[in-house]
Amino acid sequence: MKTKMTVLIAISMVALFLTATTSACGGGDSESLEWEAQAAPAAPAPAAPAMQIREVVKEIQVPGETVVVEKEVVREVEVEKTVTLARPAAPAAQASQAARGSEEGLVPQPAQLVTQRRIIIRTVNMSIVVDEIQAAIDDIARIADEAGGWMVSSDHSLKHAGSISIRVPATGLDSVVETLRDLATDVESETNSSQDVTDEYYDLQSRLKNQRATEEALIKLLEKAEHVQYALEVQRELTNVQENIERMLGRIKLLEETSAYSLITVRLSLAPVGMSVDAGPDQSVAAYTPVRFKATFTPPEGMDQHSIVWDFGDGSEPVYIHRTAPTTEDGERVTATVTHSYDDPRDSPFIVQVSIDSFGESGVAEGEDTLIVTASETPVIEVFAGERDYRVLQNEVVEFSGSFTRPPGLSNVRYQWDFGDGSPPEEGEVAEGVTRVDTTHAYPDYRATPYRVKFTITADSAVGEIVSSHEIRARVLEDPGLIVGGFNVDDTAKTAIRTLSLVFSGLTTAAIWIGIFGIIWVPLAVIVVLIVRRSRRIRSGPTTGGPNPPAPRDEPSA
Repeated sequence: MKTKMTVLIAISMVALFLTATTSACGGGDSESLEWEAQAAPAAPAPAAPAMQIREVVKEIQVPGETVVVEKEVVREVEVEKTVTLARPAAPAAQASQAARGSEEGLVPQPAQLVTQRRIIIRTVNMSIVVDEIQAAIDDIARIADEAGGWMVSSDHSLKHAGSISIRVPATGLDSVVETLRDLATDVESETNSSQDVTDEYYDLQSRLKNQRATEEALIKLLEKAEHVQYALEVQRELTNVQENIERMLGRIKLLEETSAYSLITVRLSLAPVGMSVDAGPDQSVAAYTPVRFKATFTPPEGMDQHSIVWDFGDGSEPVYIHRTAPTTEDGERVTATVTHSYDDPRDSPFIVQVSIDSFGESGVAEGEDTLIVTASETPVIEVFAGERDYRVLQNEVVEFSGSFTRPPGLSNVRYQWDFGDGSPPEEGEVAEGVTRVDTTHAYPDYRATPYRVKFTITADSAVGEIVSSHEIRARVLEDPGLIVGGFNVDDTAKTAIRTLSLVFSGLTTAAIWIGIFGIIWVPLAVIVVLIVRRSRRIRSGPTTGGPNPPAPRDEPSA
């Protein structure tokens, strides 16, 4: 019993060792040869002596029996050394050699055999524009069916867009793609890709062969197992091997089908309808000054999402916005305002383009418009209204004189004198060639702070209206009035009047104080009088009828 168990364990270890060895060596089997014959293009059949197939059977001798653990099919290709090592010949020589080789029964060179056995998976992705989504999906499914393929999936969840995936025979892929191009009104994009899975495919074939050999060996071990425990262990290993075989078979089948039938994915979109867009009138602007742009457009009904692109024509990055607002016109909308400044007017004029795409449940619409922007350097007007501050008297007539420069390109030159005292400014037009404006003004009111006098020149130019100004001050002094012999009568009279006014004001104030506080001053005054009288009476001595005063003493005689 122990001897049989030892034999079984040894056989299992040998089987695993052979599996690992054959997996490293690789090789093909009869199935791979059959598939290659179907997949490879037709080629002249080699002569019988050129290829031999032999079987190599690996056996394990067990006392009393022989167990086959692996059967290997080996292909041998005999190619003459003169053919394999021959240097490339000219086209004519190659043709003659090929014909001679065919007559002599020689097989193609090894490089040609490898080329014929390549396994390529090709996929195509297309984005096309059509007039109707559902009709295009039906047409594409019909094209796939007529080519010998089928529709994999389709999507038409949006009215203005959809997609479909089809598989067609790889041999007819180019023809189907050409038919799809003819079906579209416009091909937005097309991507072709190829994936070479030859190495993976032959590796899977080799591994599959090894796994099947291991499966056969394990089945034989399972049949000869006498104990349940060892049978379960062999069965577990057999299950793992069979799962690997199923996965490999599935992958091989996928590679075969995907290489035989190419996948085409087509994204469809509706052809956009036209839309009216107005970018606004042409503009003449100053360099380095922000310019404002906005456009109006009328999207079709049902399209409530908008994408706006402004290209200012000077090489700067376009501006992308999405905000819009309705106008007073029915169905019309206006874009949000964008600003841009032109810092190099040398390339002026610039062509500004606005492109608007609107989309929604009803489809897609697009429109665009352009305007011309002329950017120029801003002319500079230098204005001068005087170097000094004016000191004038009330009602004195003052003469003001202002001058300015007139750069080329100015028109409609106007001037304005604002005297700063609230009076209407003096305005007018300046004749051609005139660069000076004189005027007069009288200030009727005296003020401690000076008045600000502003001289302004306004003119039109190619970049718009230009305004330049200069400011001076006018200090108005109080009028001294009439002066006779150095005596200012007006000032004296005013001083007297002011003094009289002050006296009268003081008396009035005192009377008011006395009247208001009379109830206090009168008793106090009475008390003060009584106190004074009392004091005088005391100082005057005793009254009549009182004691006699002392007699005066005689002064001593000399």
